Amino acid sequence: MSIHDRAKSFCSSFLEGITNPKSKNGPIVTLTYAQSLDGRISGHHGQQLALSSEESFIMTHRLRTLHDGILVGIGTLLNDNPRLTARLLGPGELESTINQPRPIILDSQLRFPLSSNVLQQSKMNGRKSPLIFTSYEHDSAKRKLLEQEGVVVVPIKSSKNGQLSITHLLSTLCSPPFSINRLMVEGGAKVIQSFLKSNVVDLLIVTIAPIFIGVNGILVINKNSTENQVEEEINVDLPKLVDIKYEQFGRDIVLAAYVLS
Repeated sequence: MSIHDRAKSFCSSFLEGITNPKSKNGPIVTLTYAQSLDGRISGHHGQQLALSSEESFIMTHRLRTLHDGILVGIGTLLNDNPRLTARLLGPGELESTINQPRPIILDSQLRFPLSSNVLQQSKMNGRKSPLIFTSYEHDSAKRKLLEQEGVVVVPIKSSKNGQLSITHLLSTLCSPPFSINRLMVEGGAKVIQSFLKSNVVDLLIVTIAPIFIGVNGILVINKNSTENQVEEEINVDLPKLVDIKYEQFGRDIVLAAYVLS
């Protein structure tokens, strides 16, 4: 079996097992990220690191094709300038014809740069325009600039400390005109922590790279950085995992599991 077929089988088997999303008024949520052996997802001050091997990257890009939307926080967008598209495809597959997820950004202060790869990609071949979720207290002038470039800006509820409501986000995404039924969440750390603690994740897929980053790296779960940084409505305890499966892709081990309430 080719690496592309193996990646498709691995990802599809888990997604097909989800019939009722944990978010009653929201999409199926897949949380995925790559980490080092010591639990770091990036370097000092969020520096982007090449954690995944080519084979596990192929798995991640296949996973993107199985979702309607792909979400990151503004911190990840500013640090990494990702394209948020599926590119490592199988023989005969084209980026322009395969299902591409809609890019979704959490950006409470509208710091989204007009030069971002996400925006430039959306202007190619009629691809889906980026969705930016922001607070009601946003910069109206910046919103106008973004909308002139084709970005869709959607204000949603936020907490007293400015954190966007995950519940309101998911219900909005699942409803027309967006109709996102499968959402893939890729990071960064604060977004990962918020989704886990909000108890809305259905499927967790983690790529574990056989490297160490060290104490200066950013931990995926860090109590000190999350305290008072997420909404009051979230649960205190992190969720439990069931039906855990491990698969090797290249040098990396990929963990996939369903997330219990």
